[in-house]
Amino acid sequence: MTLLPREYTTKDCHSFLVRPSMTGDASRIIAAINAVCAERIYLLTECYVPTLPWEKVLHTPLECPDHLLLVPQMEGQVIGWCRVFPNLFSSKVQHVGEVGIGLLRPFREVGIGAALTEYAIEWTRLQRLEKLTVSTFSTNQRAINLFKKVGFATTGIRYRQYRIDGEYVDEVLMERFL
Repeated sequence: MTLLPREYTTKDCHSFLVRPSMTGDASRIIAAINAVCAERIYLLTECYVPTLPWEKVLHTPLECPDHLLLVPQMEGQVIGWCRVFPNLFSSKVQHVGEVGIGLLRPFREVGIGAALTEYAIEWTRLQRLEKLTVSTFSTNQRAINLFKKVGFATTGIRYRQYRIDGEYVDEVLMERFL
């Protein structure tokens, strides 16, 4: 299935494009990931960590039809990402996809995250996956609100799962059946 780019408008009337990633996007997506990682309060790692799924979808996206990596762009600038990766480690969870999203600071809370997530949900349905999961820090109320807005429910909390700058932070587990 070929995904088509889509034009959207933010709450403050700026247009942006959401499209599947292309081979030449890798460095710009990694830069966006590193910018969000540098804030230290949204993502688990301190910088982009190359894993086999990420490397494959970044550098050869056409060879990964069961992975989704969406790129939001505004005025030609990559401003974040949204991904859905299947669980390939066990046949027992092949009906489940894991979603992740990140936006550069100036582009948050204007509707871009919702557009990305809704596009990802639509793609997930077309892939015939049955459920999407996500986990986030309990301190990331923006992400929790976004996922609730698009139909995710909180299914669990791992208390004191992380230590960020000496403070314990819970992990919130969420899911959405499709």
